[in-house]
Amino acid sequence: MPGVLKNIAYSDPFTRYRGQKLIDVVKRLGHSTDSVDLELAIDILYALYLPFPRLIEMHEVPLGHEKHYQIISALLSLDETKKLRLYTVADSFLATSLGALVLMHILEETSEEQSESEKSGGEKGEGAGGTQVQTSRDEEVDSSGGKSIRDSVRRAVEKAVEKVEAVREIKNLVCGYRAGVGHTLGFEDVTLVLKLVERTDISELLKWLEKLPSLVSIARRKKYAFPKGVMEGFAIGSDLERLVPTELAYPEVYFHAKLADSRLLLYDKYIYASLGPIYVLIDKSGSMEGEKLRWAKATALALFLRSRIEKRPFYIRFFDSEPFNLIRIKPSAKPSHVLKMLEYIAAVKGGGGTDISKAIITACNDIAKYRFRELSDIVLITDGEDRIARSLVKRSLQQSSARLVSVMIMGDNNDLKNVSEKYFRVIKLDEKEMLQVIEA
Repeated sequence: MPGVLKNIAYSDPFTRYRGQKLIDVVKRLGHSTDSVDLELAIDILYALYLPFPRLIEMHEVPLGHEKHYQIISALLSLDETKKLRLYTVADSFLATSLGALVLMHILEETSEEQSESEKSGGEKGEGAGGTQVQTSRDEEVDSSGGKSIRDSVRRAVEKAVEKVEAVREIKNLVCGYRAGVGHTLGFEDVTLVLKLVERTDISELLKWLEKLPSLVSIARRKKYAFPKGVMEGFAIGSDLERLVPTELAYPEVYFHAKLADSRLLLYDKYIYASLGPIYVLIDKSGSMEGEKLRWAKATALALFLRSRIEKRPFYIRFFDSEPFNLIRIKPSAKPSHVLKMLEYIAAVKGGGGTDISKAIITACNDIAKYRFRELSDIVLITDGEDRIARSLVKRSLQQSSARLVSVMIMGDNNDLKNVSEKYFRVIKLDEKEMLQVIEA
């Protein structure tokens, strides 16, 4: 059965595949989709994806599809939909993600209306999934039922609008657009992204990142002049290995005079230093519960962005009296790996004691285990007043070629200060304090 948008090949296998993915996502989020027509899912998707979606004429609507027509008509006419379409037009991932949210919330709204209708006696039909009242097409659209559908669609779209920034920010975080990594998210990643948005506090963490300036200006990889490096411009000098060929066009005497005066035009070439991982250790003890832990998690996400820009591995481990599981993300990691890391970070709750020495030594052992010879950074975020085994920690840091950056949240620790290359005391949990840690 065709849908209600013009110029859509509803029988095309790829079109049906995309519509079925929308239904599958809603089902995986825990909603029944038995009564959802595939064509309705296709129309919701393309109403958000196409630059200029157009409805068919009312007299062309197949019998029994009046409600379908009302839903898509309402969707296309709402101001709230225009806000969604700023993100979804020509973006397959965002159109699928937000289309699934719209469909899910429409099902919720119509299910509630059906329940209320059944309680009041169901005067005008059999509810959202039942048989339509036998009236003319124009009466069907203009009836109070049509208004009710429009209200339901509006509420559904409003709920999707509330989550659009979080979905987009997760996409940017995972795909590395800020870092130029170039990965893309597929249909199979939509469900996990929506679960993150719907069931965790990831949206709160991402709000911190929105307040930070561009991290590209902060994260700069160290570089050294090298004749066979990457060209980044031009320079003046006498290094013949970097000579610009046009200099050979001068008469020989003039060329040698420029060479003697170090005035030859050269390519400015550099080689970038490789660095070890950014390793984040986060204290999840009972005293970190609440805003402290949320701030620490957001800082970890910002450091992850920096690692992407600098093309460095990213490690993260939570700890209390014992270190928890290590999560490793390579510079070229697949989006699914990054999404699993986000899910892990968002799910961790506070609780337990504190053993800072064991956490730092474990981090050093991890770096040594994976044989990183380059300088690695261990960023420790804690509020603990724990005693540190200074000599043992110092030796571990030296053996693993790691420097320790300690971040004390509303506290102080002289032992940590003595073993750390950089030491911060965070008095206020805001983006300014976070930026100082990231810049370190």
